[in-house]
Amino acid sequence: MSQQQPEAVRLTRLAERVVGTEPAEGPAPEPAEPRIGDVSDRVATEPHKTSRREGVNVITVRTLVTAALIVLGVVALVAFLASIIGIVLVVLVAIVFAEGIRPLVDDLNRRRVPRPVGILIVYIAVLAFIAIMVLLLVQPIVSEASSLATNFPSYQQDFLKWFTGVENQFHFNVNIAQQVSTFIDATRNILLAIGATIFSIIVDFVLVLVVGFLWLVSSDRLKSFTVDLFPEAHHDLIVDIFREMGFRMGGFLRAVAINSLALGLVVGVVCWLLRLPDPVILGIFAGLTAAIPMVGGIIGVVPAVLLGFTISPEYPIVVLVVLMVIQFVDANTVVPMVMNRVVSLPALGVVLALLVGGAIQGLIGAILAVPVAAALQVLLVRAAVPAIHHAQGRTDQAYAKAYVPLSGSLKDSAPRMGGRRVNPR
Repeated sequence: MSQQQPEAVRLTRLAERVVGTEPAEGPAPEPAEPRIGDVSDRVATEPHKTSRREGVNVITVRTLVTAALIVLGVVALVAFLASIIGIVLVVLVAIVFAEGIRPLVDDLNRRRVPRPVGILIVYIAVLAFIAIMVLLLVQPIVSEASSLATNFPSYQQDFLKWFTGVENQFHFNVNIAQQVSTFIDATRNILLAIGATIFSIIVDFVLVLVVGFLWLVSSDRLKSFTVDLFPEAHHDLIVDIFREMGFRMGGFLRAVAINSLALGLVVGVVCWLLRLPDPVILGIFAGLTAAIPMVGGIIGVVPAVLLGFTISPEYPIVVLVVLMVIQFVDANTVVPMVMNRVVSLPALGVVLALLVGGAIQGLIGAILAVPVAAALQVLLVRAAVPAIHHAQGRTDQAYAKAYVPLSGSLKDSAPRMGGRRVNPR
């Protein structure tokens, strides 16, 4: 029995050596040194991986080529967008315009008016309004401009005499004649530039009407196609995101129209009380320029200030002070109230959007900056933020309390928390 047990142990150890579970007796073999050919073979057979040679990472040729192609693709995309920026801006203006008149078209559609016919009816009403404004503006503007041009030398002399008296009274010296001449030259150049761009504005306006018509006719099918690309569980959320983006972009247009109407009425009444010529025309001009962000208020008071010279040399100062007070009140009461109600952008977001839009494409970029920023905000707070919370494993309670959809609640299938509807997952 004692002889069989060592034999069994010996056989067991022999079997373990064969399968490799126990190291063989004797000194362990030294590891073979890697050869350069082996490293090259591994790099050639695995080009997508970064190899190591003497403790240093080796970047493969394929990685460098891929990085170069990505950079070239980004540069080409930026260059392509820069070359078609004009077309992109026209399309954006058309979308904002179409979303602005969508409630009217939908209302006509609910009255059993076909959508294309409803769009044409709204277009006819808009064009009729523009025609009436042109008829009201052109003749008085031409008449007043001719009268101002004829009498401007005498107005200039009266102003210079009055300003010289102010200089003598307060003992300071300003070359006001040179400043007035510089201002006149700058105004002449601006008028020439405006006249040169009228044809371009007309062409762009026609394109906006055409693209806006096509957007209103086909946008529902385009949105349905886009929604169908997402999982079915997210369809209600995607539909509501599209709806709210359209509400905000169109709401911006309606807010601008309301503010322009209110400001034009107030300026017209004040100009009438100040006994300025053609107060109706001055009110309409101030209302139209109110749509221009940041500088529209200053441009709107220029004609009224110039017409103040027809009363007395110092009267333009009174007109300027009164109208600037109106612009200040409008900018700090009506604009925030109307814009925050339909656009819901913070003041800092509005300023940053205007600066970025103006830096990218000047005046038209600044005008489109606010509606585009409002649409991006919807994407951020309705899609990106919940996705980040979901990736972090967080629930939606805190997010639902911090944000309420502006244009209404989601579909009835979405759950509610604390009186607020939560984004469906």
